[in-house]
Amino acid sequence: MASYIVYRSQKLTSLLLKYSPDVEFRTVVDSFGEILWPPLPINPELISFALLELVSNSIRAHREKGIAEPVRVDLRTDALELRASVIDAGRGFDPSVLPYDITAGVETVNVMGDAFTAYRDMHEGRRFGMGLYVARKTFKRFNLYFVDSQENPCPWFSGKVKGTRIDLALPIVDTPLPASTPARAPVQARADYAEIEELPGLEGFEDA
Repeated sequence: MASYIVYRSQKLTSLLLKYSPDVEFRTVVDSFGEILWPPLPINPELISFALLELVSNSIRAHREKGIAEPVRVDLRTDALELRASVIDAGRGFDPSVLPYDITAGVETVNVMGDAFTAYRDMHEGRRFGMGLYVARKTFKRFNLYFVDSQENPCPWFSGKVKGTRIDLALPIVDTPLPASTPARAPVQARADYAEIEELPGLEGFEDA
C-alpha cells in the first residue's frame, strides 16, 4: 500500500514543485510548510529544512548566472520510501572548493573546524557550505550528479555540465508522525500526481 504526501489538501504519490529564480524565499518556505510528509524515522521539520537548504543553493546559482529556468523539486512516495530530487540548471560547481570532502563519510565532517570558518570568511558570510552536509546527514540515501543538457550524468570537468541533480531517500515507517507536527487541514481530495506551476516571487533573495 502506498503512503502519501499531503499538499494543499490533496493526497499524492508524486508532487513536482517548480521555483522561478526570482522567487521570494519566503514563498518557498511557505510552500514547504503546506507539505505533510508520510511517517518517517526523523522529525519531518528536518526534511523540509534539508530540502530548503538545497533549493536555496540552486536558486542562488540560477540568479548569479542569469538562468531563467525553474529549480525543480520532485517528490515521490510508495510503500517503502520517500524519494526527493532537487534539479537545477545552475552549471554545477567545483566540489574541490567545498570546506570538506564530499566523498568522505558525513560523520567525519567537522562543521566547527577551520575549513568551514575560512569558507564563510571567503564568501563574506553569504555562504556557509552547509546545504549538502545537512542533506547528507538528514537522508539515508544521498546521490549527487552533474548533468548535461539532456539531464544525463556527466563528470564535472567534462565541459558539458548544465546543472546538478541531487537524489535523496528515506524509509517510510509504520509509526505516527511526531506529536509536535503541526495539524493540517482535512484531506478533501486525492490525486496520484500533481505539478505545481512556477511560483513567482520578488527580487531580493540571498542565500544565507
